[in-house]
Amino acid sequence: MIRIILHTRAASWGLAAALASAGLSALIGTAMLRIDIAGTRPERLPLVELCALLSATMLATITRPRLWKWDRVAAGWRGRGVAGAVAAAGITLPTACLFAVLPRLPDGTPWTWVWANTVTLAAVVYLAVPFTGALWAGVVALATWVGCGVVHHLYPAATPYLPTSGYLEARPHWGHAAVLALAAVAAHLATVGATAYRRARDDSS
Repeated sequence: MIRIILHTRAASWGLAAALASAGLSALIGTAMLRIDIAGTRPERLPLVELCALLSATMLATITRPRLWKWDRVAAGWRGRGVAGAVAAAGITLPTACLFAVLPRLPDGTPWTWVWANTVTLAAVVYLAVPFTGALWAGVVALATWVGCGVVHHLYPAATPYLPTSGYLEARPHWGHAAVLALAAVAAHLATVGATAYRRARDDSS
């Protein structure tokens, strides 16, 4: 199954997209998007997380239309296995954006919370994509990223319950990340990457 995935053209383009996103992250990933609505406790969103979100969205866009031509075997284990493996890879590869910026961080800088956030955001993309398509899945993840940042800023007591960790908290939410990642893979196993409604919409467009 892995050999099947690696021999598709989508896999090559997907790896190229992941590397390009990591390269962009190496350039801008240490910058921060500042959120300061209330005038106190400004929140900062690392752009490395945005790069990871972009990477996951590009991977979903590139792999989905080609690998989902597996409709002939969609009812069998091979089609579902390919879909699940692609989702797992699409959640894992965007973390390269974080590792691209690690050499630039000062010694002692906490970074595991950003690692968990990149997994979470990529998982949100892949959880949404079977139902919305790749572009809208990216929009959902972007809204999650910014929305959580605003809540971190305005309602810090809610931080432990949000899917992403905040800059001031800097504690990884691995539980949230794991649940979302498992849910995303399960959604791909169940739908072979896209619901029947989504496939009909894609075929008509």
